[in-house]
Amino acid sequence: MDEINPVKPCKVDTPQGFSVFYRDRYLYSRYAPAKQIEGNIENLEAAPGTIFLCCSPALDYGIRELAARVKGKSLLILCEFDPQLREMTAEYYRSLENDGTVILPSEAELYELPAIISKSFYRFSDGKEFRGGEYRRIRRIDFSAGVQFYSGLYSRLESACVSALRTYWINRITLTKFGRKYSANLFRNLRILSKTVPIVNFFSSVSKPVIVFGSGESTDEGIREMKNPEDYFILCADTALQPLLKGGISPDGVFIEEAQNVILKAFAGTLSSSCRIFAGLSSVPQTARIFSPERISFFATEYCDRSFFQELKKKDFFPPANLPFGSVGLTAVYYALRFRRDESIPVFLYGLDFSFTAGRTHASGTLAHTERLSLASRINPAENYRAAFSDGVNAFTAEDGRRFYTTAVLENYAGLFNRCFSGTKNLFRAVKSGFPLELPFSRPYSGRKEKETAAQKLTVYTEDERDRISGYLERERLGLERLRSLLSGEAETGEDERLAEIKENAAAREYLFLHFPDGQQFSDELSFLKRIRAETDYFIKTLS
Repeated sequence: MDEINPVKPCKVDTPQGFSVFYRDRYLYSRYAPAKQIEGNIENLEAAPGTIFLCCSPALDYGIRELAARVKGKSLLILCEFDPQLREMTAEYYRSLENDGTVILPSEAELYELPAIISKSFYRFSDGKEFRGGEYRRIRRIDFSAGVQFYSGLYSRLESACVSALRTYWINRITLTKFGRKYSANLFRNLRILSKTVPIVNFFSSVSKPVIVFGSGESTDEGIREMKNPEDYFILCADTALQPLLKGGISPDGVFIEEAQNVILKAFAGTLSSSCRIFAGLSSVPQTARIFSPERISFFATEYCDRSFFQELKKKDFFPPANLPFGSVGLTAVYYALRFRRDESIPVFLYGLDFSFTAGRTHASGTLAHTERLSLASRINPAENYRAAFSDGVNAFTAEDGRRFYTTAVLENYAGLFNRCFSGTKNLFRAVKSGFPLELPFSRPYSGRKEKETAAQKLTVYTEDERDRISGYLERERLGLERLRSLLSGEAETGEDERLAEIKENAAAREYLFLHFPDGQQFSDELSFLKRIRAETDYFIKTLS
């Protein structure tokens, strides 16, 4: 038995094994340390595909038993925030007979665990591999009283991991439905990228206060209150463009990420506007047919974390990339913060409500609102009360005293907003309505007496960059043609060499299969290869 130390965790002998004494308390029973946790493990429902967050497992009680029960079909992640208890955990972790079922993340990885869980693949610092598509649920188990030292951290970790895994599967469903379109749009927009203006021109360039408009109801309030639009640099989401123009406000820029053609209705009647189009590379490519390429600046939303996209990001011609927010309003806020000259420039938000009132869902004049009006009749009223009183809708009272309604999806966006932007200096919500965001309230103010200087001179893509873009697209097309010949048996090569080359070429082009229901990773099964063969025709045509 170790001598009891009031500062360091010490093993203390008991009638039925060791307990741990640390910070003036026993972390296990003083009489039968292993009994309770091992009993809990014995009665635990260990469904396959579960990520077990094993919180504060100071000793190995229950860990080996749980690992034996799941037999590689689930994952045990040892979570310990206390540095000294972590050293104790690491001692027995090194002696475990481990097939990859049990993982002890590094301290940095523990804090990044929600982000890791949202990935398709991750290799931990000790070499263990994590594959996102294998897990369906999160289960927290407290192994010792050590969780009480950091109870808030463990609760937040559990909540964040549950949210991350849910987001992963939402993204998987989205990719299954739209992944093919995202990738095709990416290549089509790359073909016109060299004719557009790089978005980096606008980074750290805006000295005016910035206002961002979403499509929520509070955008109406912002339009009514706007007295001198020229005093501000105004950005908006795609569906907020028409309401702003109708209200006499011409924004400086509009953001679009939607991949489907339906969003083009939001730009009907806006050709006379001089605003710049900030478009995602995977957004609908027909935008370039409505607006000249010189008015477009591209950014890249990482709609997948696959190797082909990561390799594209390394190209010097590729525009700046951002994580997928799911909401174009959040994307507009992200780039608004990058556009301002420094943190002293305030940014004000309207229309990012993540909720709605009874009978309404969006600001007046938005696409959803005008379509509702166009379909209104005596038996189909313009008011949309069904949205507020359907199953799964939660009601709350906003700061201004009004009743609002929200859904799980909208709450998820609001939670993501708070995680990404709460605490950002000089970022304000300009209204007291809607979902409570973790931002201070302030009405827009100019705060600057000097006038703007002459118009900024925008740089363009160089001839060398244009050659590299076209060269990349041509190499990709030739690679696909080679893969098609290999898959169809037209290439003259040995069977082993053919299969090896197919795997090398196809595995590096995940856009061919990431939209398959089983497309989390490449497979050399015949049915999988046949589907890839069909996809090569589509993408060759896209790249031609």
